[in-house]
Amino acid sequence: MRPAARTLFRLQAGAWASLLLFCIGLLGHAILFDEDVPFVRQGAGPAWIMAPLPRTADLVAVDPAAPPAHVFRKFFEAQAGDTGARLKGTALRTAELQINGETLPLLPRGGGWKQGFEADLSDALIQGRNEIRLSVVNPSGPALLQASIVTSLGTTASDSSWTVTRISGSKPGAVATQTYAQTATDLALNPESRQLPTPLEIAPRQGLILLLVFGLAALAAWRRPALLARVPSGRWPRLVLASITLFWLALFAFKFVPMPLALGFDASAHLAYIDYLRVQHALPTAAHGFSTYHPPLFYLLTGAGVELFGAEGNLWTGRIVYRALPFACGLSNVWLTGAVARRLWPGEALKPSLALAVAGLLPMNIYMSAYVSNEPMLAAWISGAIALTTAILLAERVKLAHWAGLSALLGAALLTKFTALGVAPVIAFFASLRAWWLDGKGPAHAAAVLAGLSLGAVSLAGWFYWRNWVLFGDPLVWNLDIPGGLSWWMRPGFHTADWYLSFGESLVHPLFAGYASFWDGIYSTLWGDGLVAGMARVATRHGFWNDSFQLLTYPLALPATGCLVIGAGQVWLKSFTSNALPKRLVYSLLASILFLLAFSLVLISLQLAFYAQAKAFYLLCAVLPLAIAGAEGLSAVSRWIQPARATWRRALHCAGIGWLASLTASIGLSFLG
Repeated sequence: MRPAARTLFRLQAGAWASLLLFCIGLLGHAILFDEDVPFVRQGAGPAWIMAPLPRTADLVAVDPAAPPAHVFRKFFEAQAGDTGARLKGTALRTAELQINGETLPLLPRGGGWKQGFEADLSDALIQGRNEIRLSVVNPSGPALLQASIVTSLGTTASDSSWTVTRISGSKPGAVATQTYAQTATDLALNPESRQLPTPLEIAPRQGLILLLVFGLAALAAWRRPALLARVPSGRWPRLVLASITLFWLALFAFKFVPMPLALGFDASAHLAYIDYLRVQHALPTAAHGFSTYHPPLFYLLTGAGVELFGAEGNLWTGRIVYRALPFACGLSNVWLTGAVARRLWPGEALKPSLALAVAGLLPMNIYMSAYVSNEPMLAAWISGAIALTTAILLAERVKLAHWAGLSALLGAALLTKFTALGVAPVIAFFASLRAWWLDGKGPAHAAAVLAGLSLGAVSLAGWFYWRNWVLFGDPLVWNLDIPGGLSWWMRPGFHTADWYLSFGESLVHPLFAGYASFWDGIYSTLWGDGLVAGMARVATRHGFWNDSFQLLTYPLALPATGCLVIGAGQVWLKSFTSNALPKRLVYSLLASILFLLAFSLVLISLQLAFYAQAKAFYLLCAVLPLAIAGAEGLSAVSRWIQPARATWRRALHCAGIGWLASLTASIGLSFLG
């Protein structure tokens, strides 16, 4: 039976409170105790120091069997036999100590590097000048040290006066280079980002076009407020969908197809995966290449299409076939968003139209659909599963085919990318609540439905994860976990709280803005191709996007980002306040997916402390919930500034119309201009 309103509220509040506490606990454990998370806490005490790092977007390859060592060296004054002399410190990750050439043991203060170490120096000190050497090894990032030497003559703390010598490895022929240490920071500016002008510098030229669009739209809203109302409201979603579809078809014909196939994030590795399947007629393991750890569905389907049409990648037909699947998946996100919007807001015109526009014009959905990648396919499977779950929850009756279809979609997602493991169970759970809360068949029947959905998905995808377990002892093995293989890392290789509490670089210099902060990395890849299609150099960007309008999009999109945040809050509130229980479940599903994917993005950026982990398109499978949130936020703001008799409110409303038109034009010209 359906739970009473008060009971339902308590269940929801308890579930969200439990989820929030769990996530806070997981985050706290990762920061404070997890030895695999390179997070360093700054504050009172000695500074963290490290060797200067090159400011580059390149990967840093490391041989795990012979990682480089960094020897931090400092002279200090002491008295011979000083019984109170001690060293206290922390090293990322392992350290060895020498005083005046004599090796001394380091005593750990806990179970790992985060708890630090200490050492008694009294027996090794001489009168006057003493030398300390701390050799630090970190096979998955830069070597960091925080240390203080306390003697009767004072305290010597780690700072930029220490020298650091990098020894390239333990093998014969290792090269040593010495320099002064610098204060460790994960905040930096990539010099590559300074090769393009700022939006302010571009504005006097291309900005005039957007200013004209703004003026015309605002003037039309002021002088002809009823002009748009002449179109029947029921037609607006169809008109928006048709316009977005035509825009995407033009992008495919004039932009996507002419691109060389090797353009895109890890595109060469994705192409190598497909080539292996075609040539070897066998599935590679994670040890065969940079991207061969991925589940195979995208590569199998693309390879089958290439074989079916006999398409070669250097010909136009080959480019069409290779890019057809990502393009179709990206566009399907728009259509599926429209399907959910129509069911969620039947009879409305504004919200479905806005949802379609957000899904179709969201830059990360556009540029990721241009590259050979499994991300758009994962997003399409998840969008399809959300759309089908919405239909299951809102329909009067559900057919067996609906349950089978949902299970197949979830299985396909699991066979496309590991990210689905965090989303598929959530979708299956909310779909199964149909049996309990809407059909009144009880929790046992809902559990049976959940088990059936899970069994169907696992039957389709489980073999791949079992294969990884048999071969590598890890069902989720990836290219950093291959036994005996080379490892790699990217700057900065560690994180501090400052990286998560900063923002602003992406509004001025958006390319490689993840160097500056987590939020800059997310913002720069949400509203544009801020990582230059995975290139390490601005000079090698492909040139198919209009850089001038793309740069102008970033400051224009700031209000839109606020609307997305407001809309996400609206979705969450409606999961509690919607009068219809089925809609409350749909809103709860959307809010849960947004929250869990956002949290997972923060968590993975801690575990893999690379600037490029701050990618918004890791949330590409949430494009449908994002579009719904965008529609809720934009419509809420629209209501707040509805024109009234007050002239200022009418002017604000017209300015909002002008801004929305100029943002739309800027995004369109960024990719099609």
